[in-house]
Amino acid sequence: MKIIEVKAGERKRIIRRISSSMQKTYHFAAEPVTDGEVLSGTIEIRGSRWMFPKAPTMQKLEENNSVEKGVWDTIYSVYVIPECDVKIMFIDARLRNIAIYLTLAIFVTVIAIIFTLNLA
Repeated sequence: MKIIEVKAGERKRIIRRISSSMQKTYHFAAEPVTDGEVLSGTIEIRGSRWMFPKAPTMQKLEENNSVEKGVWDTIYSVYVIPECDVKIMFIDARLRNIAIYLTLAIFVTVIAIIFTLNLA
């Protein structure tokens, strides 16, 4: 499990993806470094600024967090700005709509085989 420590008031990038058009949901947990402190802060999500520009979105930093990366988010970053020192622990990153991608890959492969056989 990947763990990142972020100081209070620091704006730290915790996720960065370039040139990936796969939809994903990233899950991560946050907890204060010092026992007894109250977790608070902000998550800044920056989607693609390349093909279809998108304004950054903000959400509240909580114990369990999820952020969505869309198909058009080819340049994607997630930043955490905590109000106390925190540890960020990554739980997993799940592909969304994997069946669609597999079906598309099989379809393209079948078309390529048929096209190749017809050329022979």
